[in-house]
Amino acid sequence: MKITKLLLQLFLISIVLISCSSEDKIVEVIRDKYDNGVIVSGEGLYGNKDGFISYVNNELSESQNFIYAGKNGALLAGLIQSIAFSETDAYIILNDANMIVIADRYTFKKKGQITTGLNNPRYMTIVNGKGYVTNWGDGANENDDYVAIIDIETNTIEENTISLANGVEQIVSKDNKLYISHKGGWSSNNIVSVVDLNNNNAVSTITVKDNPDDMAFDSTGNLIVLSEGKPLEYGPYPYFKAIKNTPSSISIINTVDNTMIKELAFPENKRATYLAYSNNKIYYYQGNTDKVYGIKETANELAEQGIDVGVIYGMNVRDNQLFVAEYEFQEVSELMVYDINTKNKIYSTEVGVGASKIYFN
Repeated sequence: MKITKLLLQLFLISIVLISCSSEDKIVEVIRDKYDNGVIVSGEGLYGNKDGFISYVNNELSESQNFIYAGKNGALLAGLIQSIAFSETDAYIILNDANMIVIADRYTFKKKGQITTGLNNPRYMTIVNGKGYVTNWGDGANENDDYVAIIDIETNTIEENTISLANGVEQIVSKDNKLYISHKGGWSSNNIVSVVDLNNNNAVSTITVKDNPDDMAFDSTGNLIVLSEGKPLEYGPYPYFKAIKNTPSSISIINTVDNTMIKELAFPENKRATYLAYSNNKIYYYQGNTDKVYGIKETANELAEQGIDVGVIYGMNVRDNQLFVAEYEFQEVSELMVYDINTKNKIYSTEVGVGASKIYFN
């Protein structure tokens, strides 16, 4: 029996693991709300359509798996690429099902779904009552990428789309502009697209290093972009780490005129793949060392000391706590929390297969 299906059966009979200090105990409880905590989404096994959502409270004393399934009596039936949140709802993007499931962001009770106008959807941001969703289209076709537009009030896809260059990926927004990183689909790209919503969705581009992915805004409103670099040679199973790649970099971009303020380049074949921002500091992960590093947003050099976290598939930072999701597709993944000041692991819990995204709800 598949691990996720076994866990789901246990969950659906209301068996939830709660960790209390050093003592673990089993209780029968399903929360009314999943607020004031951490939401972890996972892909599941590709093709099994068993993506999952887990919850950990802010005190790091309670964890609960398959919270969507527990509320709705069924799995999401797809691979969870990402989740976007409005004030009231969670938009769960199922990449392989070309679907967005809409649920209450705090109870995760299903409210509806969108099944039209999507083709390989990836990420979403919400601006002025509209959701903007990046779509690869056919990953092998370099000319069919676009941003779909959702009317959040009716949760319907608008007829018009925004056509963009190949490999649309992450999307963030500021001052009525969209910023889209282009990781390349099944290929590679080296741009960030800027869509001006105040100017008839006019598109301009910013050139960065290869495969830009994670983005954030710093305390002064500049855009931080992590470019992973294009893999040229991979290591062995099960992690397939890139052992040769074009340069990785962190770019700081002025959002007023889209000019490059500075670019921190990584050493040759020292690839960086995840980025988070918190309290005026930039955090990034390097697979060659399996460590997460932190630098001030004003830094002009990369860090020398980091936190050893192993091989991970996602990360986020809140205050002085680092949250990472273990890279694991054979067994259940582990969510781990580290104290950034001491670099010590302070919490861990199992969350499901293929855990990838970490949100604060």
